[in-house]
Amino acid sequence: MSLAAVFDSAGTLMKTVRAVFSVKEQAIRHDAETTLLVFEDKDRSLVLLNAGYTDIFRRTEDLPLSAWIAEQNISYAVSCGKADSAFAKSVLQEENTVSLSNLQDTARACLQEAEKECEVFAMNTGAIINSRLSAVEYLVAAAGYPFPGVAELMNALQQRGIAVYIASGDRQEKLEAAGELLGIQKSHVFGAASPERKAEVVRNLQEEFDTVIMTGDAVNDLPAFRQADYAVLTLQQRGRRPDILFGAVDEVIEDIRDVEKIAGRFA
Repeated sequence: MSLAAVFDSAGTLMKTVRAVFSVKEQAIRHDAETTLLVFEDKDRSLVLLNAGYTDIFRRTEDLPLSAWIAEQNISYAVSCGKADSAFAKSVLQEENTVSLSNLQDTARACLQEAEKECEVFAMNTGAIINSRLSAVEYLVAAAGYPFPGVAELMNALQQRGIAVYIASGDRQEKLEAAGELLGIQKSHVFGAASPERKAEVVRNLQEEFDTVIMTGDAVNDLPAFRQADYAVLTLQQRGRRPDILFGAVDEVIEDIRDVEKIAGRFA
């Protein structure tokens, strides 16, 4: 029987530390989970900025975030939520209430928190926009590093002849670097993937493989969970999760390495 294993990245393969800047409160929080913020308000969408650490801090003078995005020609993609790319573009081009320094402070706070635990591997930044308000509500930054045993897990699965894929809302460049570290080929990495895109990846793989297992940790994995032949929710990344998640999966684990045993039942 042919088998493919699809993994989310942040919170699933990677332990992730986040910082969220609330535009309304003008304050940075470390206790907010970005996909939950989107899930709690149907008008919110998470927009991923295709900008790394050096891109964000290259500019020393402050300016509106919209001006920085235009000046640096920063690309972006909606990774979670219902907004389309045209609406996201209109909000980010016209937004004047947040600045580059707000994004820099958010990224800096995220990195400082992450470095207390481990050497940071990669970072994402973005914005949560609200279609009802036609505005940016939050700026977000997330930094992560692999959970213990992830590289060994990827190798063990592939040694069994199981095809391994990553489908995540993280930016493609970051995911490809993670994939290289974990021994996953670039063609098996799908970045900036919305929840619907994750489900599409699973659906396409079902045409090639007898069984497709999806492993994730958050509400943005729901469509992929429902599409997969077997869905696994991992709780290794601590945090609050809505009940709907538990009802959508076949199994709940607390250590990502348990996926090897699960896959062994099908391989």
